[in-house]
Amino acid sequence: MDLSAQTLDDLATQCTQQLHRFKLVRDRDTSSCTEILRRAAHDQHTAAIEMLIRLSIPLVRTKCPLDLRDEIEDWLQEVLLLLSAKMLSRTSPYTVRPPPPDPFAAYRTFMIVTAHHFSLQVRLARQRQLATDSLDHLRDVAGYEPAQPTSSTAQVERMLVLERLLVLIREPLDREIFRLRFVRGLDPDETVVQLVQQGFPYVVKQDVFRSVERSIRVLSTLPEVREMFESAAGNDA
Repeated sequence: MDLSAQTLDDLATQCTQQLHRFKLVRDRDTSSCTEILRRAAHDQHTAAIEMLIRLSIPLVRTKCPLDLRDEIEDWLQEVLLLLSAKMLSRTSPYTVRPPPPDPFAAYRTFMIVTAHHFSLQVRLARQRQLATDSLDHLRDVAGYEPAQPTSSTAQVERMLVLERLLVLIREPLDREIFRLRFVRGLDPDETVVQLVQQGFPYVVKQDVFRSVERSIRVLSTLPEVREMFESAAGNDA
């Protein structure tokens, strides 16, 4: 069958059926999907790009993290916009490469990576906003003025890692203590205890140390955290 002669609507119908069969019986024939992808990427055909994005919607939607589900529609639109921009890019467009792997499978991987990176950016932006709000609070209640940030790449990378670790700490008390102790670098004996007590009056100094130990123990069990630090160790080697 000459797929290049097929209309986009026919290809889309066949692609939907192929994706359904893959989901049910792992049939790996995605030839019609690949033809739409080829037209979208190589030819930068507007209608083909629109069709590809339409077919991507249910695939992208399943990749929305649980902590961002409250704003899934906004999240979805932003990810789809990034995918469209890649197809339309004049300087670094998406490229369809011949197998292996299957071209459409490679596109799905690209889609998943794009969704993951955008989710990470959203989380980091939230943490930066929380840090800004917390700094304002610290200035008001404790007269604390943070040190001026450095332009060191290592310092920036360290802060990004710490912000991601904060997202992974589920308990509010543990997360707040970890943030004050490591992200803000405050003294655990007095300053952290005083600030934490504003929201958790029952906390004493020993609770702070136990909380830090608990957070580190839990984080160390997460595959993502192990990979994060193994990667960092490899870069330092």
